[in-house]
Amino acid sequence: MNRRQIKQHLVELLLERDLARIGEAILQFPETAAVNALFSCLCDPRETVRWHAVSAFGFLLPGIASRDMEAARTIMRRFLWMLNDESGGIGWGVPEAMAETMVSCPQLAGEYLHMLVSYALDDGPELFQHGNFVELERLQEGVLWGLCRTAPNYRSRLLELGLSENLGIYFQAESAAVRGFACRLCGLLALVRYRDELQALLSEQVHVRFYHDGVFMDTTVSAMAETALAELE
Repeated sequence: MNRRQIKQHLVELLLERDLARIGEAILQFPETAAVNALFSCLCDPRETVRWHAVSAFGFLLPGIASRDMEAARTIMRRFLWMLNDESGGIGWGVPEAMAETMVSCPQLAGEYLHMLVSYALDDGPELFQHGNFVELERLQEGVLWGLCRTAPNYRSRLLELGLSENLGIYFQAESAAVRGFACRLCGLLALVRYRDELQALLSEQVHVRFYHDGVFMDTTVSAMAETALAELE
């Protein structure tokens, strides 16, 4: 199969509902061609294709890392480049794919988790480098989703990296998803310092749709704030 045929077959696979089936089948594709196709699928207009591409990175990268860690690092550096202003792109789906990859591959998380955190931090001193705060709210949604995805696995590390210091700004965002994911992250990290901000959102019956473990969830900012407050208790 040529590159175009591989992408076509991959898209057909990503349209399937069964995430486990996708995880098994994608390992049969040529790795380099699959990775390149997945990058393009992160911008696909179809919701299912985009998000299953995010999950697929988590299926592929651990195997690549186990055989050739430098090849896996090259893919992670490609993620970082796509979020760099100098790349000329926007980086849709990149924080999410980075997060999914690091959840599946702790070795890569050890090297790159600080970079995901940096996209939520202002410029200033931190453990590894200055912050790389992302101002575009659509990308903030991806960064916060990614941080929520990694939080159950790497809670202590996220806190060590100073993630809790800069979340207040997200509660004032125009994007309901940003406000909702900020709530979710506070609950996952047990950030009691944001209790007042969470309580202020309890009346916000604004719709939020998000992806979790292969399933699309429909909820509200209010429900996400309420869940976070319950987790703080």
